[in-house]
Amino acid sequence: MAVSRSCPMRIVVRDLDAPFEDSPSGYIEWVCESLGIVTGRDVNKTAITVFKVIVEKSDYRYGISSTELADELSMSRGAVINQLNKLIECGLIRRSGRNYTLRGGNLTRTMMEIRGDFDRLFERLEKAATYMDNFFGFPMENKIYRKS
Repeated sequence: MAVSRSCPMRIVVRDLDAPFEDSPSGYIEWVCESLGIVTGRDVNKTAITVFKVIVEKSDYRYGISSTELADELSMSRGAVINQLNKLIECGLIRRSGRNYTLRGGNLTRTMMEIRGDFDRLFERLEKAATYMDNFFGFPMENKIYRKS
């Protein structure tokens, strides 16, 4: 399931070291930080906390509501919705009615769908680059990468 055009995906990828020790919580933080969810303003890593609760508490078929998340985290519903919008924008979760679930139903499928989004985007970028190369008369072979 691709992210709709009405909700464009914000693509940020950071090549960060994975946690040294296996830990579900550590891996969730690593995934979120690698996908640029944590910003300098989010010193409490609120988006990660919201995502952890979605992973731990939501039923893959029905999800969890913003009200339930707010109650679970002792946060205002508005603050939770702000974080949920970040997670939707990054492609990790989706909204279904009043509830939020992992985009792919589980973490592996969610990562596969995000990878598919990247692949489709880069295919379009490569087509645009080929068009521009042709338009500007750039050579089609790349001598920098060519083996001698």
